[in-house]
Amino acid sequence: MLRRIRLITGLTLFVYIATHTLPLILGNHSLAVMEAVRPYWHAPWETWLGQLTLYGAFLTHMSLGLYAVYRRRRWRGITRGEAVQLVFGLSVPALLALHLVSTRIAALRYGIEPTYPWIMAIYLKYDPLAGWRQATVFLVAWTHGCMGLYYWLRLKPSWPKMRFGLYAAALLWPALAMTGFYKAGSEAADLTVDPGWVEMVLRYVGNLNRAAQADLYRIEDWILIGLGSLLLGAIAARLIRQQIEKRRGLVTLRYEDGREYRFNQGLTILEASRECNYPHASVCGGRGRCSTCRIRVRHGAELLPPASEAEKRVLRRIRAAEDVRLACQSIPAPGRIEVTPLLPPNASAKQGHARSAMLQGKEATIAVMFCDLRGFTRLSEDRLPYDTVFLLNRYFDAMGRAIEESGGHLDKFIGDGIMALFGIEQGQEAGCRDALKAAQRMAERLAALNDGLSQDLDEPLRIGIGIHVGTVIVGEMGYGRATQLTAIGDAVNTASRLEATTKELAAQLVASRAVFRAAGVDYRGRDWDEHEIEIRGRVRPIHVVAVPNAIALSDSAAPAA
Repeated sequence: MLRRIRLITGLTLFVYIATHTLPLILGNHSLAVMEAVRPYWHAPWETWLGQLTLYGAFLTHMSLGLYAVYRRRRWRGITRGEAVQLVFGLSVPALLALHLVSTRIAALRYGIEPTYPWIMAIYLKYDPLAGWRQATVFLVAWTHGCMGLYYWLRLKPSWPKMRFGLYAAALLWPALAMTGFYKAGSEAADLTVDPGWVEMVLRYVGNLNRAAQADLYRIEDWILIGLGSLLLGAIAARLIRQQIEKRRGLVTLRYEDGREYRFNQGLTILEASRECNYPHASVCGGRGRCSTCRIRVRHGAELLPPASEAEKRVLRRIRAAEDVRLACQSIPAPGRIEVTPLLPPNASAKQGHARSAMLQGKEATIAVMFCDLRGFTRLSEDRLPYDTVFLLNRYFDAMGRAIEESGGHLDKFIGDGIMALFGIEQGQEAGCRDALKAAQRMAERLAALNDGLSQDLDEPLRIGIGIHVGTVIVGEMGYGRATQLTAIGDAVNTASRLEATTKELAAQLVASRAVFRAAGVDYRGRDWDEHEIEIRGRVRPIHVVAVPNAIALSDSAAPAA
């Protein structure tokens, strides 16, 4: 709930900043245009509803910032971005105090309605220090808001598409506002050479005599003292809470690799990981949004309080198992708890998005294909490295397109070999049909590639393809950027062995009989040989069908009767 309130109030204030500075952007045209739009552009915020919304959002957001100071149990491990956002957020009210007093409070107390011409004249002619201060508070508040938007939006699947436009807006908006501020201010400063204009302004603000100015400065001082007292109070309350927590007992946290850490009750598991320098992913900085800090609780789950509704929503989003919790939301009671972080410490925001059960690891019956380029070592011996890379890329492009167009998942390239998976989502029957269709297309693409490279090749390129269907474990495996969807199991090993037998059987394709049967393709009565072969690692022999040229599969694509 607090995160939602922080987001809503933050967005409200960011909209106010954007609309409040839009006249500054128009100042690039002229001071007159800037002043002309002021009454209309500020009108919604001048109503009682606008005032209630604005000041309510401001006070609530500031209170949540102070609460963040109180709630944080350790400063160690805070990221640079988080520190900058927090410091900027806490400094905005103090930097804004003078502007608030000289505009809103002056209007309420002395009936003064500031206009852009004389405000700009003050900022660029009579009190440049106040102008610099005003520019600073805008840039600090804008940066704080942009960082908040970034931390919120980067966790959304649509972020990659929108980020460049948002980055451009985040840079252009303040840049145009600052140039408009300077241009309009320069125009206003030029007006001060006219004694009549200065006399009119002084007559307009006549109520602001020295006594009134002193009164406003006293109000500013009291605002600053109040803000400082609130910050010191949050820090003092935090220290008191820490002393109370120390008396409650110790928590022993054990990780999967055997490391243990003891700490006083009150820390979340993520904070404890940071305290003991254990590498633990947390893209959102412990806000309970990204789910990248998630852990599997192997022992001591009873020491954790029940998950909040906010945590449950995140866990449901990623389809987490019952023993999975968010480390940033888990504060264990005294005792011993054993956990396993489920993501690598360099996990990205993408890994916090909703993911299919297949990516997390699932047993499935699919078709596995291996393809290898025959005699490529000999073929590349007399070629320049550039020619070799060019040839391989042409080959991989042709084979990869054939696999993907047939509905297969291109698993990996292994040297000049290819591994592909079929039927991950559709099931084994469709997977086997797609695998045979891919083999036929690969043979056709290879023939076309050989025709196109006939002048460059001493002999045509040749491939061997092995396909087998079986039960495997499919999931996203690897480390860091090398993580990918792949499969492990006996069927993978068997498919690789079948690809190797294409040399012995003088065939372009060797597929297990189970593949043809699952695909509903009749292989009988064809000029294709059936064999019973031994596969290393398997107890029983396997029945296979050897197809000399996979292009011929197009003639048997119809399901068997």
